[in-house]
Amino acid sequence: MLSPKLHHTLTFLSLILVFSLLSCNEQQEESQAPKNIILLIGDGMGFSQVTAAKYAHGPLNMTSTPYSGAILTHSADNRVTDSASSATALAAGFKTNNRMLGMLPDGTAVPSIAHYASELGKTTALLASCRITHATPAGFAIHHHERGDEFIIAEKYVDSGIDMLLGAGYDYFLPESDGGAREDDRNLIAEMMEQGYIYIDDENALGRIAGQDKVIAFLEGRDLERYPERGDQMNRLALAALDQLSQNPEGFFMMIEGAMIDWASHANDEAWMLQEMLDFDNVIGDVLEFAKNDGNTLVIITADHETGGLTMPRESDDPDFVLEHHWSTGGHSALQVPVYSYGPSAELFSGTYDNTKIARKMFSLWGKTIED
Repeated sequence: MLSPKLHHTLTFLSLILVFSLLSCNEQQEESQAPKNIILLIGDGMGFSQVTAAKYAHGPLNMTSTPYSGAILTHSADNRVTDSASSATALAAGFKTNNRMLGMLPDGTAVPSIAHYASELGKTTALLASCRITHATPAGFAIHHHERGDEFIIAEKYVDSGIDMLLGAGYDYFLPESDGGAREDDRNLIAEMMEQGYIYIDDENALGRIAGQDKVIAFLEGRDLERYPERGDQMNRLALAALDQLSQNPEGFFMMIEGAMIDWASHANDEAWMLQEMLDFDNVIGDVLEFAKNDGNTLVIITADHETGGLTMPRESDDPDFVLEHHWSTGGHSALQVPVYSYGPSAELFSGTYDNTKIARKMFSLWGKTIED
């Protein structure tokens, strides 16, 4: 018969073993590879924009996630990045020069996480509040040396393999004779429809996305209206797409961009910026709700860079004073930007690191190591 002291010791050791096994299982569950990844990019959204939005609107969905971090954003040729090089870093895991999309400084094309998702049989989608030919969405889809060649970028979308293009931008895809702005009479949407895409240009027809594997949904010729004039178009586009994307048993990759946070910050217009932050956070709320219900979706929220050099200095001893927003530039800054994450393996995106690691971590979770 065991002595009481030995009995207590063995019981204590048994409890330690049980807790260790439970902790190990929890870590394994946390680090599991997600079936789906949703990457949300607040263009121009630095920590100051997030802080300003919290003061203006109250608690935010993005800051409710269990993990957070920060990333460095410099490009290959400048400490202050533009959206093209940062999109390439976030999408493919490599630094490139400002203005270049999906390629290295020497012109070598690099595949994005969206391209790799397609190789795995996953469905891919890009959604932006601006035209789809703009730098951030284009960085996930095409390879080109100059972000400003948007009519050429539209041509490259035809063979990009992206399953869903959502937001705006039909001017770049349609000839002038069909209500677009192309001068070459080439109808890129018709070419894509021959590949099996359906085309939607009316928000009231978004229900047509259901059951369709390939979708183009452009609600405006250039960009969506600024918020709140565009209403809940971003939410409706996101939810309609997610309903369809979730039908693929292999999973999906989706990138969602809140583009006009950047535009408002370029204009040093805090009222507009705060509205765009609100809309972006509303979309994040819908995405997080989807991820919570799904259980196998990783959500990553970040930015390509900070715009405006926003600060909020204290100007008064009165605790009820109106918070002032001071802008130091009308361009981009070299400031670090936030990362928030939720879902399987979300803990891998905490800490401080280079923006290229976002893509490399996503590739790794789906079984591919990116090396220089």
